[in-house]
Amino acid sequence: MKIAVYYEYFEGQLAPFKYVITFRQSEIDWDRYAIYVPIDAPFQRLESEDFNPSSLGISVTLDDMTLHSDKAGKFGIRLAPLKIRAIEGGVDFRDIEQLIIQVADLEELLQMNVFIA
Repeated sequence: MKIAVYYEYFEGQLAPFKYVITFRQSEIDWDRYAIYVPIDAPFQRLESEDFNPSSLGISVTLDDMTLHSDKAGKFGIRLAPLKIRAIEGGVDFRDIEQLIIQVADLEELLQMNVFIA
């Protein structure tokens, strides 16, 4: 798995925009509930024009992400909603190579509290 953060100019300053996880198809077990991704800085920093549109990717929304009290330093991505969206869009989810997250959504998730049930 490779993580890159794509930057764009916003109000005259370079700001993080997309958090992209690129992987080989065999790296994701789509039958699992979620995958957990480490939040390790520094990230590979790229500009938006470096984004490869030929790789098949799917957007990960705030609702698709989760935190787990036993997984400090990581955030989770629930896989079932991604599979459903891919299938509804006529795409075989097993062909997906990138998970694309808006940095603003990731920041919002990381500010949430983790509750133990």
